[in-house]
Amino acid sequence: MARRAKAGDIGAQLIGNTSRGVLLVGARGAGKTWMLGQILDALGAESATIRLSASKALAAIPFGAVNARVGANLARSNDYYDVLNGLLDQIHAALQSSKRVFLIVDNSEFLDSQSAAIIMQVVMSSEAKLIVVDQHGSHNSQLRELWRNGYLTRFELGPLNSDDVRQILEETLGGQIAGPTVHYLASRSVGNPLVLKGLISGAQEEGSLRQINGVWILDHPADLMGSESWEFMQMDLQNLPEGSRRIIEILALAGSLPMDLVLELSSPEAVDDIHQRDLVEIGLGPALLMHLSRPATAAPIRAIVPIGRSRRLLAEVSQLLPATSHPSPEEIINIARWTLDCGLTLDDDRLLEAAIHANQLMRPKDALQFCAMSVGSEHLPALLAEGAIALSNQNKLTQARSQALLAFELAMTPAAAATALRAVHLSHFSELDYEEKLNHVLENFHLRFGMVPTDKAVTRADIDVLIVVAMRDVTLGNSAAATAVIEEVLKHPLTQNASDMVLLKSLQAEVLGAVGKMSQAVALAGEILAIMERPEGFPRPDISLLAYTRAVAAVIYDGGWDLARVALEPAVFVNTDLMLVSGGLRDLAAATMACRRGHFEESLPALRSAAVALADYDPWSVRPTALALLAYALVMHGDLVGSQEQLARYALLNQRSGKFHELEASAYAAAAQVMTGQNELGLARLRSLQRECRSRGFTGIELAVLSLLVRVGDGTAIPRLSEVASLLDSGSKEFFVEWSQAMASQNPEALDRASVVAMDYGFDLIAVELATHALNKLHHSGKVHKSRKSATKVVAMREKMPGLVSPVFDTIEAPKMTRREHQIALLVAQGESNNSIATRLHVSLRTIEGHLYRTFIKLDIQSREQLASLINSDEPGNRSDSFYT
Repeated sequence: MARRAKAGDIGAQLIGNTSRGVLLVGARGAGKTWMLGQILDALGAESATIRLSASKALAAIPFGAVNARVGANLARSNDYYDVLNGLLDQIHAALQSSKRVFLIVDNSEFLDSQSAAIIMQVVMSSEAKLIVVDQHGSHNSQLRELWRNGYLTRFELGPLNSDDVRQILEETLGGQIAGPTVHYLASRSVGNPLVLKGLISGAQEEGSLRQINGVWILDHPADLMGSESWEFMQMDLQNLPEGSRRIIEILALAGSLPMDLVLELSSPEAVDDIHQRDLVEIGLGPALLMHLSRPATAAPIRAIVPIGRSRRLLAEVSQLLPATSHPSPEEIINIARWTLDCGLTLDDDRLLEAAIHANQLMRPKDALQFCAMSVGSEHLPALLAEGAIALSNQNKLTQARSQALLAFELAMTPAAAATALRAVHLSHFSELDYEEKLNHVLENFHLRFGMVPTDKAVTRADIDVLIVVAMRDVTLGNSAAATAVIEEVLKHPLTQNASDMVLLKSLQAEVLGAVGKMSQAVALAGEILAIMERPEGFPRPDISLLAYTRAVAAVIYDGGWDLARVALEPAVFVNTDLMLVSGGLRDLAAATMACRRGHFEESLPALRSAAVALADYDPWSVRPTALALLAYALVMHGDLVGSQEQLARYALLNQRSGKFHELEASAYAAAAQVMTGQNELGLARLRSLQRECRSRGFTGIELAVLSLLVRVGDGTAIPRLSEVASLLDSGSKEFFVEWSQAMASQNPEALDRASVVAMDYGFDLIAVELATHALNKLHHSGKVHKSRKSATKVVAMREKMPGLVSPVFDTIEAPKMTRREHQIALLVAQGESNNSIATRLHVSLRTIEGHLYRTFIKLDIQSREQLASLINSDEPGNRSDSFYT
């Protein structure tokens, strides 16, 4: 039975005695050479290898593959036993200096029969084992007989997973790789190492793969292949039969095509050939569609096709496309791009339609190609507006702003003006004068085309304007106004489609979460995710990106950790391109969840990746939140200097955020200020934010601010925390109420009980803080036995959150060592080793290590040297008996 290839499993199989070797099977470019390297690493330095590389040229020579390896003196030998003994001599020589010897046969489908016979005899009669590398479909490979007869174990070489891709990237580039970059390249290469390496070298050549603050990120790549991979691709295409090559070129130029159309353009034999070679895939659905197996190869293949041949192929495909059909947005974009690449013209309507679809599918490079074409005055404003949207999606905001305003100025119809209005909103979103600029353009729209009453919308342009108004009100924090517009527009017949419903409901979910109606926000999030995850897919990636993030945020703020974790998996992004542009959002959402739970060590890699990605691409203006949250996470992990550096970066930002994000970012930054020594400034800011949230009815955000105030020791926030907890509409309300009541009572039993509830709901940081408060109360009340039990509980809880530092821990006395822990600490201070102490006390070494581990946590130290220094110190309060109860 074939097994999926893993280097460690293959190495174990080769070292064991259950077979004479392994058979590795995979498609061309599937990474067989890379896997061989991993296997040799797994086998270790005690293993020697003898590599026999077969080829068509060597197959024409008697014993060609073996003769080429055993030496020039046997190169012309036709004697079976001479060649056999020559190979055996090499094996015996290798065994003099190595523990094991392996024969490696690559490209075994080209192995001549004489060499195969020699290898089979050597493997069956010597200590050498065999590693055979073969292609799928090479059924005539003679060494496969060893597998069929049970002497070799077969391993299937499947696509690389994300961990494999990360390893290759780290080996190739060195340094940390941003998560979205790993997931994008894994998906875009379809796990094929040859394509992966081509994409890496191509991105380096075009400059889209860059290292920023020690992290490698990929920025809007053009799917260029490196020169070496390009040459391999050309060779592969040239080796294909003409009919097969023709289909591959057409699919690269046109994108996915119906299977029936492909069969009209070619023969069934050619279709079978490229399918068996794993060059294409056939997707199931209402109609069978054929597309390239590795979409990243499409752009390089298009560049290889001469323009004359490309024109002929376009003419053939265009003739077969039904004139009455309704092409998909993807087909419209691809045929339009193909037409322009051939130097042909498109009419204005088709250009504008292609540009609109390209922006909706988040393909800004295609959109800009269409928008660069000359059109008549009737279509110019709308095309300029689409160009401004594409520029915004490429982070070219200065150019986008001027072009959006020009488009609005030139607009002669409400539809063109509405598109321009949306372009103004997108391009000016992060500007400090966003409100002033957008309101000015909106007033101008009303003067030129009339007011658009919320309950009197008639045209699609009216709906588009009202949607921009709703987005404006949400980003400015006008929750009541936003809710009124959204609810009215959702009733309109023109918005009863998946795209409008997802956009509007995601805005509504954001408002509901901010005002403390978390359960309603989660219910809407469920509706949004259900629409977006329908089998037929979601038609608007430009909407899905932020809508998906809003839905996940609603789940996170309500404490739905398991659902949020699943939703944040990279696999949810069907559109590969979205993995890059959503990278900062996805990492920020994952880090927010980890921080709210108290898992700061887990949050830091995601936050660093998000901060880098958002510095490069942040149309949502959430980078301030990422930097503030990073400063907070660092100080909660004990890194004061790192936190101060991020606070400085946060202070230098000159961009606005949406009101809800702005309040949350300010709160995290203020909490970090308190914990890095700016107590008065940070506390004043937190209290000011809490008052603003209360006055504007942002109960959900106020809860986050109050939790930070309580964490940094502001007891005056506790009464309001109890009020807010009672007002919440949340699936975690039981926890919030229990927490606030326990903090208000300061009763150790209530605090301990609330700690259990917090742990059950997944709020691990609050759970350990509550347990710490309970411990402090028990200690001061003289309940020593219960105090010790609580101390053990706190230690166990903190073990699950390594590196955690909370102001709550500084407000209580450090847990005392037990008698045994104190005895061991004294012996450590005298310089005795763990083994010596174990012998002296007649216990196991593991017991001593366990006592020391718990002592380190209690005393907040990391080493034996620190413990010895603490025990031997003469400073007041640092004598050994002050740590012992």
